[in-house]
Amino acid sequence: MISAYSEAQLSKYLAYLALPSQYAPYAQHPASFPKTEDALTALFQCQITRFPYDNLSVHYSETNLAEIEPQRIYVKLMGAEVENPTGRGGYCLECSIFFYHALLGLGFDVYMTGVRNRGRIDGIPQGEFRGWTHIVNIIKLPTGQEYHADAAFGGDGATRPLPLISGQVWQNLGPQQVRLVYGNMPKQTRPEQKVWLYQYRNGVGKEWNTFYSFAEFEFFQDDFEVMNRFTSWEARERGNFWVVRFIRNGETRGLPLLEGEGSLLGEDDVSVVGKIMFVNDVVKLNMGGKTRVVDQFGTEEERLRGLKKWFGISI
Repeated sequence: MISAYSEAQLSKYLAYLALPSQYAPYAQHPASFPKTEDALTALFQCQITRFPYDNLSVHYSETNLAEIEPQRIYVKLMGAEVENPTGRGGYCLECSIFFYHALLGLGFDVYMTGVRNRGRIDGIPQGEFRGWTHIVNIIKLPTGQEYHADAAFGGDGATRPLPLISGQVWQNLGPQQVRLVYGNMPKQTRPEQKVWLYQYRNGVGKEWNTFYSFAEFEFFQDDFEVMNRFTSWEARERGNFWVVRFIRNGETRGLPLLEGEGSLLGEDDVSVVGKIMFVNDVVKLNMGGKTRVVDQFGTEEERLRGLKKWFGISI
């Protein structure tokens, strides 16, 4: 498979990510980007802290449909080649297809696959797994180890690529821990057909719960065009607005921080230190502890001003 993005587009992308200094030279030679776990992790964390997860396209477009053709996504997120990046992100299909083509252009061995989410009640995943409504990338490094990379799951997404190693626990933001488990969904009648389950718990000793499942089975752009029709319609029909941006160390200026928050200023390595979330006219901030409300809107005019203030997004 060949990336939809040119070398010039990939160079602009790498420069915009503001990678740790040891990776900066690769912006001039994107295909030589290192294929190591550390390099992939740095790339992924820069990706999720530069491009917010949002569903604004389905609310603020003439068609109420997210555009997922790779070049259209690039222009939306990065601007035309002669322009500056837009500061925009997108929902799962937009951001993950964008990341897929970036990975391809950088020379990674990668494919995309569909995901079955579970519905949520009060933010907690419950009940049966739904149809294909999400997407992740699976990356294989030269070592042979494969990784799950979810570039747009919102505030409960993994903040690093996760190796496909069943049961290995990783610290996520704050006390939250995440893992992948190779097993079955409850409704499966063929237990030999194993799937990967993305699970979380909000602290050591707490119960694990499953957000979604996926299989090691390649999906293509045509599959996502079908999914996009439903997922765009569903987001519009429910009337939910979301924007989630992960915050990296050294980039907390303008945030209403409490004492001790954002204390990793000056580190060259990228780390995810918090997240800011806009959900249905309420803005919440979490810097690894308790989530708190920092703003809320009552009118469309206030909402647009808030998106600009907190996320740098102009509609």
